[in-house]
Amino acid sequence: MKYLVISDIHGNIYNLNKVLDIYSLECASKLIILGDLFNYGIDLNRNDIINRLNLMKDNIIAVSGNCDTNIKDILFDMPYINKTNLNNKNIILTHGHLYSKEYLLNTNADIIFTGHSHISEISEVGDKLFINPGSISKSRRGENSFVIVDEDKISIRNLDNEILEEYKLK
Repeated sequence: MKYLVISDIHGNIYNLNKVLDIYSLECASKLIILGDLFNYGIDLNRNDIINRLNLMKDNIIAVSGNCDTNIKDILFDMPYINKTNLNNKNIILTHGHLYSKEYLLNTNADIIFTGHSHISEISEVGDKLFINPGSISKSRRGENSFVIVDEDKISIRNLDNEILEEYKLK
């Protein structure tokens, strides 16, 4: 099973379409969205993003971000924290604005995905692996990015699908 993980779309339909093309190219089975589909206020691409994502709602696992209030047109569930499993690894998903690393360290998770900071990261803290895919639209590190997770590795990639950083799963 292969997951593609994104965060912080912030209304950028152009970059979302690029990433969804990569999702198809990589034959990913799930799209994980770590919140902030839109910006605060008016979003010109709101309906395009809603329509595009709702077409694949059965393959989406999502959580809400701090900019995702009042999303009534989305057909898939967006709680503030979500759990899933991949290859016998317990995974927690959250945007990152409500739960600190200290709180998340006390959860029953092997891997924790967060967004919010717009900075991509793979780091080990104690026995937990923290992963932030960065942002597909407003990176604070230079390149917009996302994450691909498969059976044996996690890779941070840019929007040209080039690997920026890779971590071998144990």
